Amino acid sequence: MENEKYLSSLGLRFVGDADDHFTKALKKQMELHEGVTFMDLLKFLYQSSLGSFHLFEMMDETELKGWIRKNLEGAIAFDGPLTEELYGKKWVRLNFGPYKKRYGNDYQRIHAAFANVKRMKEGKSKEYADLLRKLVDSIRKGKIQPVTIEPRILSIVEKFLKECKKKDYPPIHHSEIYMLRNNSEYLVIPYPGFDETV
Repeated sequence: MENEKYLSSLGLRFVGDADDHFTKALKKQMELHEGVTFMDLLKFLYQSSLGSFHLFEMMDETELKGWIRKNLEGAIAFDGPLTEELYGKKWVRLNFGPYKKRYGNDYQRIHAAFANVKRMKEGKSKEYADLLRKLVDSIRKGKIQPVTIEPRILSIVEKFLKECKKKDYPPIHHSEIYMLRNNSEYLVIPYPGFDETV
């Protein structure tokens, strides 16, 4: 899509106070992770509203298990939070690095937690679109700004989001900057997250 590459390379910052739950969530996301771009905020909001249902469209059960196993085995173990809350308290990111530090390569436990997705009510595009409007509003109000001067940011974002809507909001990928600067192996699972008794 037009402008996707540019929006994936444009670093963002949060300016001023976060005055509601939504802007607090955005600010926290930008404080927790280095090199957050517009695409990374989109991914955060996509996962917050639509979760990880799209993985069932991409892989069958056996492939999903294999994907979890492969990513867990390739993750670097480190101390850190096991989960990260997403906006709206429906989904969390289960971080593979801290998980591996505690449980090794026990991918079955992750798969059991992920299986709870099937019990979730599937998110609607309208819910995601509402969050995108709030994001655009945060840019319009100057809460979210590019790290470098970019006076066209609002028009570029609005044009890109119109293209996303035409394509019925396809899944979003993290920016290369984000992937390089953060330990980003994770899996989105239902809130409240990983049940350590599984």
